[in-house]
Amino acid sequence: MLVQVKPIPNRCLAVSPDQKVSISPTNRIGKRGHCFLLSWCLGLVWRWHSLFMGAAAMASTAVILIVAVTWLNFQLWANYMLDFGLVLIVLLILFVMLTNLIYGFLAESQIRKTIKGMFDQYVPPAHIDSMLLNPDNYSFERESKELAVLFSDIRSFTTISEALSASELKTLLNDFFTPITEIIFKHNGTIDKYVGDMVMAFWGAPLDDENHRGNAIMAALELLEKVEALKSEFEERGYPEVNVGCGINTGFMNVGDMGSTYRRSYTVLGDAVNLGSRLEGLTKFYGVKLLVGEETAKELDGFLLRLIDKVKVKGKHEAVECYEPVSFEATAGEQLKARVAAYHKALDAYYEQQWDDAQVQFETLLVGEPECKLYQVYLERIETLRTADLPADWDGAYSHTSK
Repeated sequence: MLVQVKPIPNRCLAVSPDQKVSISPTNRIGKRGHCFLLSWCLGLVWRWHSLFMGAAAMASTAVILIVAVTWLNFQLWANYMLDFGLVLIVLLILFVMLTNLIYGFLAESQIRKTIKGMFDQYVPPAHIDSMLLNPDNYSFERESKELAVLFSDIRSFTTISEALSASELKTLLNDFFTPITEIIFKHNGTIDKYVGDMVMAFWGAPLDDENHRGNAIMAALELLEKVEALKSEFEERGYPEVNVGCGINTGFMNVGDMGSTYRRSYTVLGDAVNLGSRLEGLTKFYGVKLLVGEETAKELDGFLLRLIDKVKVKGKHEAVECYEPVSFEATAGEQLKARVAAYHKALDAYYEQQWDDAQVQFETLLVGEPECKLYQVYLERIETLRTADLPADWDGAYSHTSK
């Protein structure tokens, strides 16, 4: 005899030994289709939320869900003899977790590969490792940031290239750029590009650098020292003498992954970048090796600076002060500091249009440094300006009409 058993809460059902008990399939929560639908609804919710979790959080949540579902299924069966489809739910939870973990691993591997491929030749290797540990902190999208940019160019490169064979020129450039790049990396710089005999670098992206001004100048000063050391090495090989000029400027620039569908690069663009290039070009005019813009010199400690000029570069109407970082403040001798102070005194007389006083002071400076082109530049200007009809608002700015 078959007896259909209906659950009665808090009741015991007694049957005789010769009776058979049949539990109807209708005592499950719906039919198998409803159980399957319920499982997948739970799976979709779990899938959505797990997308925003890390591996550890996902595994912990999966364990909690499995325990919760097991406990709920036990309670339903113990009290109502109802089956929740436990096996399917548990398998679904594990399946979603594993697929998300695999997807996350593959996506992270792709991001790491992209970062390494993008920046491997631009930033120091140690910084690549830091970027790979926190890939979400770095973006390839274009953004506007305050950065410092450096341009360094070999002077009279055409003459040098004409004196060397193609193989010798290649060797010279490789032996020149390798230590220069090491110095830039040492001071947390990012290599933008090499263009012939010119190297361009910037500070402050992709890695944030609060001291981007100071690091750029320290790199430039060490770069100039390295060039002096390379001169003797190149001379032994029979290469022509190598001299460089460096220009540094600071300002807001557009930085990011730019280019075409065929080739892209992580680079900087903007007026501040263009001014950095112009400053590098002016180093030869003033007979100095390094010029920095006024934004770079602003709020800068630890360096002995001298104001070179107020300039209006081609395409710009506003004058910009440019400075020469002469030395580190800590290592500058008293004689050097006195010479810079005397120069600034002569420059003040020039801006105040005290032509005779300014001329005497610059001539005195020239006696001590007869090869200083900067003093000669101002002496020539004084001769021109003392008879010129200057406007009442003359501020001493000099207009450079060529790049």
